[in-house]
Amino acid sequence: MGRPIKMETFIKLKFLLLLMCIIPIIGYSQQTNTSMTPSSWIGKVTMGDANPEVVFNIFKDSLGQLTGNLGVPSKGIQGIPLSTVYIKQDSIILESAAAQLIYKGIFEKDGQRINGRWIEPQLTSPLILIPLTKTIDYDNFKKENTSSLDLEFESEHFNFYSKKGDTSVLEDVSKSLESNYSRITENMQTLFESKIDVFIYPNITSFHTAIYAPNAPDWVVGAANKNELKMVSPLHPGSAHTYESLMKAIVHEFVHTVMLNFTKQGLTGLPNWLNEGYAYYEAKQLTKSQRKIIRANVLNNTIPSWKELEKANSYQFGDMNGYPMSATIIEFLVDSYGLEKLKQYIITPENVREIYNLSKEDLEVLWLEHLKKD
Repeated sequence: MGRPIKMETFIKLKFLLLLMCIIPIIGYSQQTNTSMTPSSWIGKVTMGDANPEVVFNIFKDSLGQLTGNLGVPSKGIQGIPLSTVYIKQDSIILESAAAQLIYKGIFEKDGQRINGRWIEPQLTSPLILIPLTKTIDYDNFKKENTSSLDLEFESEHFNFYSKKGDTSVLEDVSKSLESNYSRITENMQTLFESKIDVFIYPNITSFHTAIYAPNAPDWVVGAANKNELKMVSPLHPGSAHTYESLMKAIVHEFVHTVMLNFTKQGLTGLPNWLNEGYAYYEAKQLTKSQRKIIRANVLNNTIPSWKELEKANSYQFGDMNGYPMSATIIEFLVDSYGLEKLKQYIITPENVREIYNLSKEDLEVLWLEHLKKD
């Protein structure tokens, strides 16, 4: 299914970048270093078929401790909190626990350059940072096509990029997206000022390379950024999908894009089941056979807990049947409490008790009882 490139899960561009919700910022420094002037640094990191600029902002909090955040201008994402800012002599470590990334570098050239490495669970890339000397408008940053794909088709709300051999599927992909566009954007009350770019890759290998996950399983067929969708061609869907299932998978990815724009700070801190479950729910991917399996798991007491779903990485989540299972959670919350409360939960998942007047554990018990009755 899909994952926001999460720099959806994009800075974790497994989403990085995907992501973001308000969470505590924990920053510290080992030694004040004059090399930290100026406080903002920029550089290009290699991510699959893209080389986006990333910006680190470093500053002192109200207690005088170093802290900071991270942004990706080309994705319109900013404010991803840094959980660690460590500086000692000529070395620096910047970490974002929410995005699951670490940057380690060494100051060079009188503190006007940092030579280091960007490290994620499935990606390590050289990254040189230099002082930021320009003003960045994250909301209106000019997007660039950094892929090898060409613009082949346009619809009312989308631009489609592909190889010539895949142009025959673009109209079908467009129909699938356009027929769901109004419903999903209205549900999340989200407007897009420009068209969303859709990149269709010719096969599983090229798609996995594009999302810097060459060893991903075949069921990983889509990814989403703030104004960008990526998917393998329905003509060569791999072993886990079909032409028809990919028509729903692209809608699933579109939901992630809507959520990234709706929450403004992305998807950081959003539980896997809430993020992926809502996308699966809105894309109408939940089938009768999946419902039967989930109900059987409930009755046999073999169903994963919400906590287990939250702790699982993207691949574990898929392997434990997390997508359809999470969709039943979303279905329960919407049917029982309404879509408006779900939207509030997506924006501030830490406020679950205030939103539902119940703890997350209480909601989980009610969900299980609901499944037993179906």
